[in-house]
Amino acid sequence: MKLKNKIVTIFKIAIVFIAATFVSSCDEEFIVEIDDTSNLIVVNSFFNGDEELSVTVTKSMPPQKNQVVVELKNAKVSLFENNNFVEELTYLKTPNDSIGRFISNTTPVIGATYRIEAETPEEDIKQKVSTQSVLPERIEIVSDTAVWLKWTTEKDSTFLIRFYFEITFNDPPADNYYYITAAAPVYEMDTINNTREFCFWEYAEILTGELPGHELYINNALLFKDATFNSTTKKISGTATMHSSINNFNSDIDENKKYFIDKSKLHIVLHSLSKDAYNFCSSYAKKIEMSDDIYSEPVVIYSNVKNGLGIFAGENISSKDIPIKY
Repeated sequence: MKLKNKIVTIFKIAIVFIAATFVSSCDEEFIVEIDDTSNLIVVNSFFNGDEELSVTVTKSMPPQKNQVVVELKNAKVSLFENNNFVEELTYLKTPNDSIGRFISNTTPVIGATYRIEAETPEEDIKQKVSTQSVLPERIEIVSDTAVWLKWTTEKDSTFLIRFYFEITFNDPPADNYYYITAAAPVYEMDTINNTREFCFWEYAEILTGELPGHELYINNALLFKDATFNSTTKKISGTATMHSSINNFNSDIDENKKYFIDKSKLHIVLHSLSKDAYNFCSSYAKKIEMSDDIYSEPVVIYSNVKNGLGIFAGENISSKDIPIKY
């Protein structure tokens, strides 16, 4: 079991655009009216301030066909910063990549607006697409605490670990958007050599009354905006619960290796989102919520790619490991 690359996760989520039948927008965003969603350019990227900007460029297809991802490796992909041309991106696919990416030499900076323009010489895809978004400010966690909580019955404590936590951050002016996760690291232990290797995060279910109107997102995240606490110091507190039954779980590959969860710390990650990123995450959160309801209306996944499909959005990430007090 290995930790999956976040870029791959975002790409898998964005596959929904390939099978989409129409495109939605929110507030003042444009609405793209498309009669046929096949043979369109699909651009996907969540970019941040810690690494060079890159995007995937693929071809859409109607939902009745097999969902096989078709990469547009010969696409011309141009990057603009604050409406100034920066560079043409280069296609790259490594042996560890499930899909190739068009990469740049540009690391995004806070407050700048980035635009991607993409086109392909393929005859059945003649429409040039464009998309843009801004890199939001990084919001640091300024204070924190985490305390292990005992369950009222021994049976519960056998299968679940529960923590009380508090984090505080300073919300800047203007409208801001966030999501937060809490997790503990899981290690693969080699019982012969007595070594360990990090494998993945075990994400906790967070319960809190401090975030009215929040939505549940992937990895048990809480998605929210600062409408009720704009430009103030915000404290979020609650309980975080995760499964402990993963301890002593044998590896599928090597019987001498087992998986253990590290209960000594709680890993908190705070994502500061652009409006585009929030709209996409919010629409996908609604899709998750409605997935088990066969009578619910279809959820339209947010797209900000003009004349095409996909999501191109900025986010900034801060994290902190909080020692658990027992």
